[in-house]
Amino acid sequence: MTVKRSDGTIVPEMPIKESGDINSYWMSYDEFAELPEVFCQRNTEGRLSKARKHLSTLIPEHCVVFIAKLTEPGEVHGKKYPAGHRWRIDSNTRAMNWSQGGSDAIPKDLFVIEYSFDTPDRIRESYNTFDSPDSVERNQEKLYGILSGMYRYTPQSPKLIKGQIITALNKAANFYYPETWNQTTVKASELPGQVGAFLPEIQTLDEFLKDASSWDQALVCAGLMALKKYGCNNDKLKEALQDINDKAANTKGKDWNGISHIVDEWKTNKFFPSKDTKWDGLNRTVSYCLYWIDKYMKDEVGSKVGSGWDKVASKYKDQTVTSLTRLLSIC
Repeated sequence: MTVKRSDGTIVPEMPIKESGDINSYWMSYDEFAELPEVFCQRNTEGRLSKARKHLSTLIPEHCVVFIAKLTEPGEVHGKKYPAGHRWRIDSNTRAMNWSQGGSDAIPKDLFVIEYSFDTPDRIRESYNTFDSPDSVERNQEKLYGILSGMYRYTPQSPKLIKGQIITALNKAANFYYPETWNQTTVKASELPGQVGAFLPEIQTLDEFLKDASSWDQALVCAGLMALKKYGCNNDKLKEALQDINDKAANTKGKDWNGISHIVDEWKTNKFFPSKDTKWDGLNRTVSYCLYWIDKYMKDEVGSKVGSGWDKVASKYKDQTVTSLTRLLSIC
């Protein structure tokens, strides 16, 4: 059926639907400041660094905020929340700015628009209408929210805080799980699963990402893959990751160990004049790194890569070295 507008336009007749459980009211600043950020919140501190200028002066538009209330008991990654629990689903950057004295004034009261939802998943959907994981919010910022909100891990290194590993993570996921992840570009919808697949490795590598300039996407990818192969508690591999971060070459000349080869190449660009982060380019640079990491782990030295070096990364998923395997071999 159709209806005719007052201007003569004919449009389809739309059904009428209730707008849902929405409340509005005034809330004091002190009460607002006590509310927690929504559990899937992005990197608020990172966003604030870009927003300080336009948040430096309090204006009426800043005083309208959105809150989500849980109407039934819920659970998010093991943490239980009672019915009635409330989160800020927007305005978190403003809240941090006010708490740090970044504005010329703090609002006395805020006008709240409150949504009520029965599950945390529905609250996450609501959050994404404010910060779309596919458009408005950059994937790097989304990664922080996934780590802190979904997996309850707070990144420590500046590189991980900024989410600057997503290309490496996407490539590592493709190497290890090619039937699941084969997209050549990062998709926000795939990030939660990829983070889950490499969570222990991400947490361990975070310890060594101290110098961001030492870690391009190829090296991050190789680090994640090596940790999955050799284990996150392998002291020898941890020493290698520390040397990569420190750009430390341990030996000289034709008897360089594997890490020295990697460090030297990333200083001189002799083997790879250009180390781009394109899909095909990472096939070669990651394989080069893993080839030499394997040599290092076996205490083997050499002057150059051997035959088949460029296929190492694609074969890594079939090469498992775990602490259990080593324990059984010792017994």
